[in-house]
Amino acid sequence: MNKILNCSLIIILFFMQSCKNKETSTENIALQKPLVSVVNPVLGEIQDKIQINGQVVYLNKTEITAPISGYVTSVNSKLGDWVKKGNLLFKIQTKESQALQNSNITTPANFGVINVYASAAGFINALTISDAGVFISEGNPMATIVKDQDLAIQANVPFQYNKLLNSIKNIEIELPNKEVKTATFYKTMPVVDPVSQTQQVFFKLTNYSVLPENLNVLIKFPKLEKGIITILPKEVVLTNETQDKFWILKVTHDTLAIKITIIKGIENDDFVEIVSPLLKPSDVIVKNGGYGLQDSTKVKIKQ
Repeated sequence: MNKILNCSLIIILFFMQSCKNKETSTENIALQKPLVSVVNPVLGEIQDKIQINGQVVYLNKTEITAPISGYVTSVNSKLGDWVKKGNLLFKIQTKESQALQNSNITTPANFGVINVYASAAGFINALTISDAGVFISEGNPMATIVKDQDLAIQANVPFQYNKLLNSIKNIEIELPNKEVKTATFYKTMPVVDPVSQTQQVFFKLTNYSVLPENLNVLIKFPKLEKGIITILPKEVVLTNETQDKFWILKVTHDTLAIKITIIKGIENDDFVEIVSPLLKPSDVIVKNGGYGLQDSTKVKIKQ
C-alpha cells in the first residue's frame, strides 16, 4: 500500500514540475520582443522623376561615293575605323589607264588614278568596297562615315512634357552599366505620333563621349521638385492590401511601437515626403521589422 502511495506521489510531483516548466517556457516566449531597426525623419529635398526609354543615334552620316568609274586599286580603311577629314580612303584607276598599263605602254606615275578622301571626321559604319580589284561605277556608294560629334539621345516623349524639358538644364542619361551622364534638351521634331501622342525629342550630352549607335539608355528628369520638407526612407511606410491607407510605426519610451496614420506627398525610388502629421527629427520610426506588427506592440531596437 505504501509503495502505491509513494508511486502516486512521484507521478503527481512529476506532472506538477512539467506544468511549471511549460508555463515558464510560455512566459519566456511571451516576453520575446520583435527586433526592429529604426530611423529618424530628416529635412531635405526630393524630386519626383520621370523615366523614359531612349536610344543613342548619330544625326549626320556622310556617304562616300565613287567620283569616277574604274577599278579600285587600294582600300585604306576598314569597317569601324576612326578617320579624320582628309584621310585617304580609296584609290580608283580609270579603265583607260589600266588598259594602257596592261599594254606595257609607259605612263606617268599615278596616271588615271583618283584618290578618294574622307569628307568628314568620324567612324566608318558601312563599307561597300572592302577589297581592291573590283570595278565600281561612278556615283556608287563606297563607305559611310558617321560624324562622331553628332551623337544624340533620341526618345519618344509624351507631348505634355514638352515645355518641362525645355526648362530643365541637366537631364540624366543612365547607361546599361549604370553609368550616369548628363545631357541637355536639343530639339523636338514638330510631329506627334497619332496613336501614342508622343514627340520625337533629341538630347545632347553635356560632355561628349563616344557611345555605340542604337544603345538603349534610360532618360530621367524631374517632374516635380520640393525644397526643405520632412522625408523618410520609402521602406518605413506600411500600407493595406488596396494601398489606400498608409501608416508608420513610431517608437515611444524606447519600446512601444505606435501606429501613426500618415498622408504622403511626392516620392521617388528612395524617399517619401510626409505631409501629415508633422514629424520631428528626434522621432524614432521603425525602418525594418515592422511588417505585420499591431498597434502598441512592444519592440526591441536593434543596436
